[in-house]
Amino acid sequence: MEMKAHRNGQGQTAVAVGNSLIGAGAFTVIAGPCAVESEAQIMEAAEFIAEGGASILRGGAFKIRRSPYDFQGLGEEALRYLRKAGDAHDLPVVSEVTEPDDVALVAEYVDMLQVGASNMQNFVLLRAVGQSELPVLLKRGPSATIDEWLMAAEYILNEGNMNVVLGEQGIRTFETRTDSTLDISSVPVVKQLSHLPVIIDPSHASGASAIVAPLALAGRAAGADGLMIEVHPTPDDARTEGPHQLDREEYLALMHALGIVRLRADIDLVDREIVRLLARRVKRAVEIAHIKVEEGIPLRSPDREVDLLADVREEAERLGLDPKVVHRLFEEVLEYSRFEQRQAVDAEPEDDSD
Repeated sequence: MEMKAHRNGQGQTAVAVGNSLIGAGAFTVIAGPCAVESEAQIMEAAEFIAEGGASILRGGAFKIRRSPYDFQGLGEEALRYLRKAGDAHDLPVVSEVTEPDDVALVAEYVDMLQVGASNMQNFVLLRAVGQSELPVLLKRGPSATIDEWLMAAEYILNEGNMNVVLGEQGIRTFETRTDSTLDISSVPVVKQLSHLPVIIDPSHASGASAIVAPLALAGRAAGADGLMIEVHPTPDDARTEGPHQLDREEYLALMHALGIVRLRADIDLVDREIVRLLARRVKRAVEIAHIKVEEGIPLRSPDREVDLLADVREEAERLGLDPKVVHRLFEEVLEYSRFEQRQAVDAEPEDDSD
């Protein structure tokens, strides 16, 4: 029997979720409220989540609760609000699907499907999400061994969906001071056994917001590929799981401790430098255009463009980037440079001298 989740020696899988990536050296933060309670709530949460540097927005639409009388979620209405909030802040979104018949509905709104811990061995549901084209986050059940968790992933992989992320959120032990015991050791163990990315969810394990940050830092130190945390604009007013949800200030403090804020600031500096370099390139291209017009040379040099694109593809491969993506990017740069050259040449005054 081929066991895809246990494959060794094949490198590590990186899973794309919208414009974000889990795995391949990235430390990806997924954040959002336990349940989407209203449009205003999820929009406010998404705003400060994006501010802090998280990459993916989470929010529950269908909630499985211990009591049938507890808040069960807003269903499709919540999915609409979640999608709107994600789009408003350029964040891909993930939400839990609890029934096989709901997979298609949830998939209309999200960029990633989540299978919760209570459904880890719901094999019908696992097959259904495995048939989806969306990536899947599979949470570990509270009483599941690591091998059982990996075999649950097999059900998804066996349907042809290779984009699976494993989520550790705590196991049941004799300890009562926390909701469950976050099994930090599962991270390096899974890394040895599987090519799949693994993230941790310290919110569900902790039961209290005060210990979410230490657990998050421990998970990162253990080699986790990312983190899922629950945040809420006003946790005291939350309709579900208020005590372990972080408020805005607690969330931003955690992101600072993780270094995400610093890294995001560095990315902002890099982006501004890219714009400055683009402006410099365009300026030189316009200068060349003026010279070509004076000397009667055609503005466009197809052979040079071919050589340039070949050079950037080679450099991209050397730096570990996708040469196809870099090729497309530089085609856009060349097109923009040609546009600015035409604008500059067309704006030149005509020579009226005899």
